[in-house]
Amino acid sequence: MSRESFDTSTLGEFFWNSTDLLSILGSDGTWQIVNAAWPQQLGWSLEDLQSGPFIDLIHPDDVVATVREFDRLVAAPDATLIGFRNRQRRRDGTYRWIEWSCQGRNGVVFSAGRDVTSQVEVQMDLAGSLETKRAILDAVVDSIITIDEHFQVLDVSPGTARIYGGSLEERRGGNALNTVLEEDRDYVAVELRRLFRGEDGALTSYRFRARHVDGNMLTIETRGRLVRDEAGHEPRAVLVSRDVTEAVAAESVLKEAKEAAERANAAKSEFMSRTSHELRTPLNSVLGFAQILEMELKSPDELEMVGHIHNSGQYLLELINEVLDISRIESGNISVMIEPIVLQELEKECVELVTPQANELGVTIFSHSVYDFRVLADQQRLKQVMLNLLSNAIKYNRPNGSVTISCAAKAHSKVRLSVSDTGPGINPDLLDRLFTPFDRLDAETSGIEGTGLGLALSKGLVEAIGGTLGVESRVGSGSTFWIELPNVESSKASISRTASTLALDGTDAAASTVLYIEDDVANVQLVERLLVQRPNINLITSLLGGMGIELAQQYRPDLILLDVHLTDLHGFEVLERLQGDSRTIDIPVVVLSADATTWQRRRFRNAGVYDYLSKPLDLQQLLDIIDQHLGAGAASQVIANALERITTS
Repeated sequence: MSRESFDTSTLGEFFWNSTDLLSILGSDGTWQIVNAAWPQQLGWSLEDLQSGPFIDLIHPDDVVATVREFDRLVAAPDATLIGFRNRQRRRDGTYRWIEWSCQGRNGVVFSAGRDVTSQVEVQMDLAGSLETKRAILDAVVDSIITIDEHFQVLDVSPGTARIYGGSLEERRGGNALNTVLEEDRDYVAVELRRLFRGEDGALTSYRFRARHVDGNMLTIETRGRLVRDEAGHEPRAVLVSRDVTEAVAAESVLKEAKEAAERANAAKSEFMSRTSHELRTPLNSVLGFAQILEMELKSPDELEMVGHIHNSGQYLLELINEVLDISRIESGNISVMIEPIVLQELEKECVELVTPQANELGVTIFSHSVYDFRVLADQQRLKQVMLNLLSNAIKYNRPNGSVTISCAAKAHSKVRLSVSDTGPGINPDLLDRLFTPFDRLDAETSGIEGTGLGLALSKGLVEAIGGTLGVESRVGSGSTFWIELPNVESSKASISRTASTLALDGTDAAASTVLYIEDDVANVQLVERLLVQRPNINLITSLLGGMGIELAQQYRPDLILLDVHLTDLHGFEVLERLQGDSRTIDIPVVVLSADATTWQRRRFRNAGVYDYLSKPLDLQQLLDIIDQHLGAGAASQVIANALERITTS
């Protein structure tokens, strides 16, 4: 049918110029006429369409539904209007969603279609998004609810029922505080009111207690966010809640375990401190009086016997020190003070200390290399390890053997210090036992003294200060033990540790007063006997800390020697009282204690003591320190005496 024969009326103009897809189909589904929108929107002309039935253009998934509607239109006895959607194929092979409005009359179908692809796609995306969100809500184990400012529950997720029990219908429309334990409701209400008073996007976080429908107590953690829309609707809050009952219980157990561990560590520290004190105190008398006898005796036989006492005491002291250090390392209570150390200076100091041992055994120590490395370590601990490695290299060597010390930079900013010997070496089968405490690798029958603790202790100490200790050995060629420590780049700076002393003429030395606060009578007698060599020193003693404080306030001594574990007061309390009194605040204090733990030493040094000497005492060292601290006052008196002589002459 042509345009001319259809109609030239206004209705015809509307048909041909409409942007909707207008068409007429016969009862057999053949095209009778289509308007201009068909070629414009879908690309089909009337001639194209007349080559086949309308069903050829329908998406396969929509064919059944479309045919059903078409048959209804054709079979209708009078005009019937039907609306539906289907997908129509364009000439380029793509499909568009068309919304149809069709009417059947006398076996002829009149159709008007509009392309609604964009709307359908938006609706499908929205439906997919909603379905995805619903799936997420269904899968989330947390409770997600939406409430208004009156705390009424507007919406609720399936996770709510999983946490609290009961049905969603029971929760929806109820008050959000109904799930909160009565004792916590006021607190939660305050948090929610604060949230609703905030701006859009305001957040809150709180915990509360609740009861499951079965009666079990729950701990709930909630995070909330305020939502306000531009339409002016009432604000809403989205609350996401999680059951943290098990986590809170685990936290409580962990906290209790941590507190128990801290108490245990404190008890271990106190035990180590007490053990150190109790073991060292009697040794102080043994070694101290042995030193006094060595100073005073002249007979070779007597000196030899005293020497045996002294040497045995020193050996016992070393064993006690090693056992205590091993215990500290194993319990994790060892304290270290990391600082830059000039490695060459430490090496020289250690070599000087072991040279007499090397000379006695005929071992030569080679250490001619010059280097300027500084490493990060604990001065005392590193020195202890170095002395042990050097001593072992000397003891376990061949006659007229040698020990070589070398130092080199390694990768990753490390410095390796090596101690090599020319001894028999170590069998590879024994290397696994090398760092086991008390295991001397079957050297018990060698006649060489040892406890089997040195290397185990050294390894623990090196690791405690952030380094590594290793060994390389070949049977018959000797062994090399090495230590690797972090390098400090600015290594040329030198740290001097030599204290200057003032030599005084005994005839001009001024009388000084020293107060010794010590509860062990033997130790008091030892210092009294020692200071016989310093007749210009007036010694005052006190067996109690409280009495010692009173004596210090009364006599204003030039120096105070202080024990730590006193009968009535702890030495640290005595120190605090002395420093808190204007009469005694400037008096120097030197601690003499059998407690050799690093943390105790650091505690007193941080509090301002001048020196901290560990018992058993090195009496010469004690004399040097006393002379050093009394030297300034004595020097002033010497000058005063000299001026007086000049004036009177």
